[in-house]
Amino acid sequence: EYQVTIPSAHAFLVRYLKAGHADKTIVQLSCYILDGTLQSYKLLGFLPSELASAAVLIARKTLGRNPWSPTLLKYAQYREEDILPVARAILEEKAAVSSELNAVMRKYSRSVYGHVANIDLPSSSDL
Repeated sequence: EYQVTIPSAHAFLVRYLKAGHADKTIVQLSCYILDGTLQSYKLLGFLPSELASAAVLIARKTLGRNPWSPTLLKYAQYREEDILPVARAILEEKAAVSSELNAVMRKYSRSVYGHVANIDLPSSSDL
């Protein structure tokens, strides 16, 4: 009996968060960032592993942690320099998202998700 699945960005995210010893806030913020990428056609050009890596990088940078680590390099097989353009594209899309597309923001503004939608993300030029 086989179970064949498609490698989604979320599957990569879980792996990278585990490798990066992420705390609850980083997990929730990374999920918020990654879920927001589903609303953008422009981000479809990136691999799911790149989107997951960029979500982790943005969350770690936002919360004052070292954005990338040797452990993340080993498991993701991306250098920080490889992921920065993806992270910048995500942040640019996040800044340009229509106010009508607010379901992800509403979801992550709830206490069960740690109100992470209320955390100010860096601008793409701050990365």
